[in-house]
Amino acid sequence: MKVIELNLSEQFTTTLFDPSPHRFRPDETPVSERQLPLEYTCDKCGETISFKTISFEKHCNTDFSNLNSEDNEMFNQYIKSKKLEKLSFLDFYCPNCKQPSKFLFNCGPSGYWGSFFFEIKNVLALK
Repeated sequence: MKVIELNLSEQFTTTLFDPSPHRFRPDETPVSERQLPLEYTCDKCGETISFKTISFEKHCNTDFSNLNSEDNEMFNQYIKSKKLEKLSFLDFYCPNCKQPSKFLFNCGPSGYWGSFFFEIKNVLALK
Protein backbone atom coordinates (compact mmCIF):
# COMPACT_ATOMS: atom_id res chain seq x y z
CA MET A 1 0.00 0.00 0.00
CA LYS A 2 1.08 3.57 -0.61
CA VAL A 3 -0.13 7.08 0.15
CA ILE A 4 -1.84 8.94 -2.69
CA GLU A 5 -2.65 12.66 -2.63
CA LEU A 6 -6.15 13.35 -3.95
CA ASN A 7 -7.55 16.41 -5.71
CA LEU A 8 -9.23 18.67 -3.12
CA SER A 9 -11.86 20.09 -5.49
CA GLU A 10 -13.01 16.61 -6.54
CA GLN A 11 -13.36 15.23 -3.00
CA PHE A 12 -14.89 18.13 -1.01
CA THR A 13 -17.89 20.42 -1.19
CA THR A 14 -15.66 23.09 0.40
CA THR A 15 -12.14 23.27 1.85
CA LEU A 16 -12.49 26.47 3.85
CA PHE A 17 -14.61 27.53 6.79
CA ASP A 18 -14.08 31.00 8.20
CA PRO A 19 -17.03 32.31 10.22
CA SER A 20 -15.62 35.82 10.31
CA PRO A 21 -18.10 38.13 8.60
CA HIS A 22 -15.28 40.47 7.61
CA ARG A 23 -14.47 40.56 3.92
CA PHE A 24 -11.53 42.64 2.91
CA ARG A 25 -11.40 41.63 -0.75
CA PRO A 26 -14.34 41.28 -3.17
CA ASP A 27 -13.21 37.77 -4.16
CA GLU A 28 -13.65 36.41 -0.60
CA THR A 29 -16.65 34.11 -0.13
CA PRO A 30 -19.52 35.76 1.79
CA VAL A 31 -20.51 34.07 5.08
CA SER A 32 -23.91 33.17 3.61
CA GLU A 33 -22.23 31.07 0.90
CA ARG A 34 -19.81 29.13 3.12
CA GLN A 35 -20.91 25.50 3.07
CA LEU A 36 -21.16 23.37 6.20
CA PRO A 37 -21.40 20.61 6.95
CA LEU A 38 -18.44 19.85 4.74
CA GLU A 39 -18.96 16.74 2.63
CA TYR A 40 -16.16 14.44 1.54
CA THR A 41 -16.62 11.86 -1.23
CA CYS A 42 -14.52 8.71 -0.91
CA ASP A 43 -12.60 8.29 -4.15
CA LYS A 44 -12.70 4.49 -3.85
CA CYS A 45 -16.40 3.77 -3.28
CA GLY A 46 -18.18 7.13 -3.73
CA GLU A 47 -19.52 7.22 -0.14
CA THR A 48 -20.37 10.77 0.97
CA ILE A 49 -19.24 11.57 4.51
CA SER A 50 -20.29 14.76 6.34
CA PHE A 51 -18.09 16.62 8.81
CA LYS A 52 -19.01 19.45 11.13
CA THR A 53 -16.78 22.24 12.37
CA ILE A 54 -16.43 20.48 15.74
CA SER A 55 -14.72 17.52 14.02
CA PHE A 56 -11.92 19.81 12.88
CA GLU A 57 -11.86 21.75 16.15
CA LYS A 58 -11.26 18.52 18.12
CA HIS A 59 -8.32 17.61 15.88
CA CYS A 60 -6.74 21.07 15.69
CA ASN A 61 -3.11 20.85 16.88
CA THR A 62 -3.43 17.37 18.39
CA ASP A 63 -1.62 14.10 17.70
CA PHE A 64 -4.70 11.87 18.11
CA SER A 65 -5.23 9.44 15.23
CA ASN A 66 -8.29 7.28 14.51
CA LEU A 67 -6.14 4.88 12.46
CA ASN A 68 -4.23 1.80 13.51
CA SER A 69 -0.51 2.35 14.09
CA GLU A 70 0.61 0.77 10.79
CA ASP A 71 -1.68 2.92 8.62
CA ASN A 72 -0.90 6.02 10.65
CA GLU A 73 2.85 5.45 10.27
CA MET A 74 2.55 5.19 6.47
CA PHE A 75 0.80 8.58 6.39
CA ASN A 76 3.36 10.04 8.81
CA GLN A 77 6.26 8.97 6.59
CA TYR A 78 4.61 10.62 3.57
CA ILE A 79 3.84 13.80 5.54
CA LYS A 80 7.43 13.99 6.76
CA SER A 81 8.85 13.44 3.25
CA LYS A 82 6.66 16.28 1.90
CA LYS A 83 7.48 18.56 4.90
CA LEU A 84 3.80 18.90 5.92
CA GLU A 85 4.38 18.27 9.66
CA LYS A 86 3.15 21.71 10.75
CA LEU A 87 -0.43 21.03 9.63
CA SER A 88 -3.19 19.58 11.83
CA PHE A 89 -4.90 16.38 10.69
CA LEU A 90 -8.15 14.45 10.86
CA ASP A 91 -8.03 10.80 9.82
CA PHE A 92 -10.55 7.97 9.58
CA TYR A 93 -11.61 4.82 7.76
CA CYS A 94 -14.39 5.17 5.19
CA PRO A 95 -17.51 3.70 6.81
CA ASN A 96 -18.35 1.86 3.57
CA CYS A 97 -15.09 0.53 2.05
CA LYS A 98 -12.73 1.05 5.04
CA GLN A 99 -10.14 2.98 2.99
CA PRO A 100 -7.86 4.98 5.32
CA SER A 101 -7.93 8.74 4.62
CA LYS A 102 -6.30 11.76 6.22
CA PHE A 103 -7.08 15.48 5.85
CA LEU A 104 -4.29 17.98 6.55
CA PHE A 105 -5.47 21.44 7.52
CA ASN A 106 -4.66 24.82 9.05
CA CYS A 107 -6.84 25.90 11.95
CA GLY A 108 -7.23 28.41 14.73
CA PRO A 109 -9.03 31.57 15.77
CA SER A 110 -10.25 33.96 13.08
CA GLY A 111 -11.69 37.41 12.77
CA TYR A 112 -12.58 39.97 15.38
CA TRP A 113 -14.36 37.49 17.68
CA GLY A 114 -11.69 34.79 17.40
CA SER A 115 -14.12 32.16 16.08
CA PHE A 116 -12.64 28.84 14.94
CA PHE A 117 -11.66 28.53 11.28
CA PHE A 118 -10.06 25.79 9.21
CA GLU A 119 -8.72 25.37 5.70
CA ILE A 120 -8.00 21.95 4.26
CA LYS A 121 -4.67 21.89 2.44
CA ASN A 122 -4.25 18.22 1.50
CA VAL A 123 -6.29 15.03 1.39
CA LEU A 124 -4.46 11.70 1.44
CA ALA A 125 -5.62 8.14 0.94
CA LEU A 126 -3.87 4.83 1.50
CA LYS A 127 -4.22 2.53 -1.50
